[in-house]
Amino acid sequence: MTQQKLGLLFMAPVAAFLLIGFVSPILIVGWYSLMEPRSFDLNTVFTIANYRSAFSDGYGPPFFWSLSFAAVTTLTCLVLAWPTAKLLHRFAGRGAAVITALIAVPIFISESVRLFGMSLFLMPGGGILAGSMRALFDLSIGSVLNTKLAVYLGLVYVHFPFVLFPALLGVALIPQDRIDAARDLGASRWQVLREVELPLALPGLVIGALLTFVLCIGANAEAAILGGQTVTVLTRAVEQRFSYAQDWPMGAALTMLVIAMTAVFVFPALSRLDLNRLIRR
Repeated sequence: MTQQKLGLLFMAPVAAFLLIGFVSPILIVGWYSLMEPRSFDLNTVFTIANYRSAFSDGYGPPFFWSLSFAAVTTLTCLVLAWPTAKLLHRFAGRGAAVITALIAVPIFISESVRLFGMSLFLMPGGGILAGSMRALFDLSIGSVLNTKLAVYLGLVYVHFPFVLFPALLGVALIPQDRIDAARDLGASRWQVLREVELPLALPGLVIGALLTFVLCIGANAEAAILGGQTVTVLTRAVEQRFSYAQDWPMGAALTMLVIAMTAVFVFPALSRLDLNRLIRR
């Protein structure tokens, strides 16, 4: 048996699992999205009325805020993760393991627990932030909790590790001799960063950006716990359609739009990844 046939044989169980566990639910949701509004008739005539309602019944703000939060959070995490990854890689073995562990440990704690802890930190008056500012600097700050800023801070806090660790992988792909050669040829720090480091670290950065962007689009707890009623994200609208409103076709249509919106960003980014290079590494 050739290696290609052997590879296909081993791939078959994974492909079957993905087909049953991933593709099938999407097909079912797509089927529901084409039903008559507020109906559960599997034999109904297909219609795109739910998709028309998604663009005309006030769902624009949830789409906007979900995309905006995802984009800004991803960009912020990338900006913070790059110097952090560089430092951790440079000083590996000199306390970097402890710092990495401190960043990674919160991942194993429930997201809701972490966000409720952050709400105590941001709480007005008796919160840790307000109390510390008043005790140390005699400053009274306004409320941060239940604002869009609090949602943004919560998203960065929760999703930063998902960018940092792929960024560490990307930094590890940069050979030091390439950097030394560029500097010997007179390249400035900006030129080394732009023309050597970032192109070589791009696979790790793209993976981290994709993880964060997709998770942020589907994030709901940050807006619910830290944002209160100040902003409604798309996943909250989907939840309301499926639960409180019992309008499954509308919820399914919104879900399909989320999937389509995610695919528009994910597939072009995946096309830039050299998975063979990462596997060989």
